[in-house]
Amino acid sequence: MNRSSLRIASVLAAIALASQLATTSARAQDKGDDKFSKRAQRASEVLSELVSVPDRSPPKSLLDAATCIAVVPGVVQAGLGVGGRFGFGVASCRTANGWSAPVFVGLKGGSFGFQIGGQSADVVLVFVNKDAQRLASSTFDIGAGASVAAGPVGRNVSAETDYKAKAEIYSYSKTKGLFAGISLSGTKWESDYDANKAVYGGSSGLPNGGNAKSVAELLATSGDSAPPDVRVFVESLRKNVGDGKEQ
Repeated sequence: MNRSSLRIASVLAAIALASQLATTSARAQDKGDDKFSKRAQRASEVLSELVSVPDRSPPKSLLDAATCIAVVPGVVQAGLGVGGRFGFGVASCRTANGWSAPVFVGLKGGSFGFQIGGQSADVVLVFVNKDAQRLASSTFDIGAGASVAAGPVGRNVSAETDYKAKAEIYSYSKTKGLFAGISLSGTKWESDYDANKAVYGGSSGLPNGGNAKSVAELLATSGDSAPPDVRVFVESLRKNVGDGKEQ
């Protein structure tokens, strides 16, 4: 084989290798995107489960007062009796046009108010403070950056009135099939910039990277503008909480 033939063969091999790498990369991206859509789907299911049992669900008046709602499925408690938990979920806030585009968030921090060992728990956070959009788009310590309390359950009058003026965030956790209020003091709330970048675009993991909107901008944008595979969370909010328009 002469030099010209070898050069052509080398070029063809390089093209084939580049094509294979591009295909592998695309498949990996598809897998990642699917992961985020599954996260949004599971969060929408957890929200439905939260309101499905009236005697164990948040008071309607609390949900009506919610300014943002976050669902973090499968928060994992690492170890027995001592700290370490993490989980990733989605959040949406009220806007003039209804629930906002979902943003991806994470919880990291110390131990729960009660220990769940190696089990996982589905966590729901109900924000009731007026500055929830700014809060939800930042990084803060729950309990320090914003007051938190175990959420009340049931439809009785005392449960509907006791929560008022007590906290900025109310938290619920489901383990072994039952929801209950739970304290999340000491947990860090963070935006999952990599997930938001993958779903909404942009050239970096920064909150305002590339063409991606910032987390704050997404939380002020109508959920109807979100990609269909994550819009399912907005649809669950509309069905289980209300239209999401600012009150």
